[in-house]
Amino acid sequence: MKKKQLTAAIMTALMTLSASAYAAEQTTSMDSYELAPVDVEGQRQAAVAGGLVSTEARMGIMGDVSVMGIPYSMQSMTAKAIETYGDPSQPLANVLANNPSIRSSTSSPMYTDFSMRGINMNGNHFMLNGVPSLFYQFTTPPAHIIERMDITSGPNAAVNGVSMSNNGTNSGATPAPGTINAVTKRAANAPITKYTQVISGRSTAGEYIDIGRRFGKDNAWGVRVNGEMLQGGLALPGAKIDSKDFFVNIDHRGKRSMTNLFFGYWDHNIDGAQRWFTYSGNGRELPTAPNAKTSYDFPETWKRMYVKVLTLNHEQKLSDTWKAFFNMGYSFRDGTKMNSGANLQFDTNGNFTNTNRSNAQNESGKNMYLQLGVAGEVSTGDVKHNLALSVDRSRAQYWNANGYGARGLYGGNLYDGITFGAGFYPLPAMPTQKAQWSETNVGISLMDTMTFGKWNVLLAATHKHEYLKNHTNNTVIRNNNILPTWGLTYHPTTNTAIYYGHTESFSRGFVVTDSKYVNKGDVMDPVKSKQNEIGVKYENKGLLTTFSLFQIDEANRYDQDAGAGKFRYVADGKNIYRGAELTVNGQIAPRLTATGGVLYLDAERDKTQGGAKDGFFVNGAAKWSTVLGLNYDLSDQLSLIGRLNWMGKSYIDSRGPGARTEIPSYATVDFGMKYRTQLDGMPLDLSLMCYNATNRSYWMGRGGSTTFGLSMPRTIMFSAALSM
Repeated sequence: MKKKQLTAAIMTALMTLSASAYAAEQTTSMDSYELAPVDVEGQRQAAVAGGLVSTEARMGIMGDVSVMGIPYSMQSMTAKAIETYGDPSQPLANVLANNPSIRSSTSSPMYTDFSMRGINMNGNHFMLNGVPSLFYQFTTPPAHIIERMDITSGPNAAVNGVSMSNNGTNSGATPAPGTINAVTKRAANAPITKYTQVISGRSTAGEYIDIGRRFGKDNAWGVRVNGEMLQGGLALPGAKIDSKDFFVNIDHRGKRSMTNLFFGYWDHNIDGAQRWFTYSGNGRELPTAPNAKTSYDFPETWKRMYVKVLTLNHEQKLSDTWKAFFNMGYSFRDGTKMNSGANLQFDTNGNFTNTNRSNAQNESGKNMYLQLGVAGEVSTGDVKHNLALSVDRSRAQYWNANGYGARGLYGGNLYDGITFGAGFYPLPAMPTQKAQWSETNVGISLMDTMTFGKWNVLLAATHKHEYLKNHTNNTVIRNNNILPTWGLTYHPTTNTAIYYGHTESFSRGFVVTDSKYVNKGDVMDPVKSKQNEIGVKYENKGLLTTFSLFQIDEANRYDQDAGAGKFRYVADGKNIYRGAELTVNGQIAPRLTATGGVLYLDAERDKTQGGAKDGFFVNGAAKWSTVLGLNYDLSDQLSLIGRLNWMGKSYIDSRGPGARTEIPSYATVDFGMKYRTQLDGMPLDLSLMCYNATNRSYWMGRGGSTTFGLSMPRTIMFSAALSM
């Protein structure tokens, strides 16, 4: 942004504050300050005091239920939480990090990776309005369209129906430790007309529209329109973002039916901002993280992605106690990228090695989903049953092609910057896409939640048939399995729940398709994972607290260095994750709202080949992580916001002492303020946030992987949201 434009923006903000303060002095009633627009938007669910989390969340095919009745860890973040802690120039994981089980694996908007309880996840693990597998590694749902995010970090594999097994552009099959369901914004009873301007990073400027209306008899029909235009420089010098999207949500509420249609497109482009690395050295600890303002991109580094998405949800009452439901989803993405491979490798001294090379990638994917089911209530004696039965089908297709530059043309080091030798140009030509694989999953799910007295019992199972065809070598993999889930909840008091949950999940066999692997074409066996969790939930005086103990085991698959810039994708025993998690959300004082918690994670390997690495650490999984967000309302108009994130040290396989290298711990601090006022009688919210306020430079571990990220520098965001 030019200096004159920045000055004008600051002057406009100051004049607005002055005018609004004067108007506030002339107002005898403060009623207009008590209800921010975001609170109106969230009217469909009750929120814990402070408004950052909901007391309701989706429990798979059973629909929305009380969080207290769900036999596993569940945190449902509201639109207010997203608006308070989100920044459009950063990944959505920046908001998800308010949950202590979730740690971001990247600070760059070029990717979406994060870990949940030490296991790597990304956009593939999002559901949208209950529909799975519509996003992937580069995309998650845009933050500004989300009304609520139901974060499940516990055993729930059989309650959602079937989903795809892919986890990343290489389609690596890994059972997820949980799911995240994003619910899109819908028209509220009160009209919504909201215009927001955002300034972030070095020169990123964004404009947002949010319009919602209900009409027809009894306001049966609703339309919500959301749009974004975001463009400019990120906090990292030389990195830019250019993102445009437009989404429409249409819903109908009848006496015997409810229908919701959501559709839109997203044109998402990033220039620069690659921040992933690997280590070939033998140090006890990674070299000191370089200045986060340092760019490691060649000038033409970019990633382009175009996404179209649609979901349709319908419920039809069959009687006073039974209903039929239908869910459908479709997404298509098409994109290209030009960057330095998946990650940059450096040695003990921070020098870039001769294995690095440029990469041109051309890919696209198509996902389709259909689900039909019935749900209702019956009683057997004193036991009340909530039953649900569904049949669903999920299909995905993936096309991809890569072109590579020569090796040995990367020089320089972490601290002086990267250099590119003679012959680096011309860059590799963009290749033509080729079919890589297609996957079809068909499932039947049955779920019963039984209530009698103070007890709730959950029994669920999904019979899943998986069919994968690898088009590169004409390999076909079939897999049939049953995914069981059960849980038990006891309510000693109305605001206390003691629970136990168990689930087993499977992911299909996996064909190694990426040419970076020397064993390309190998077929890996299907992966089975088990989860157990026991915990207690307590809600009192506006505060919801959950404490849980859990254990997860999964097959251990990872990239083994094969030399010359190549890897071998190997399976070696399994990873076992044991831990304790505490989350706290709500008001801890009349004007003070807290969100966050603590995670302790003991992750180790077991049953490795010859027992060689039994008891070893799991790559990138830290033992401790903590997050604490505080919102303090100085008045009805002014709020102060602060957040502390701390991640303990973790380890990666290496040639260092004990065959490991440490990724040091780090802590970051975010703080800001929000001022609620009026402009010509219209509510105006002014927000100022500073992320990574101390400008800390640090390495970020990636669960289950030897790769790791570098932080982004301090980022300042200012936004003004006018509700008309």
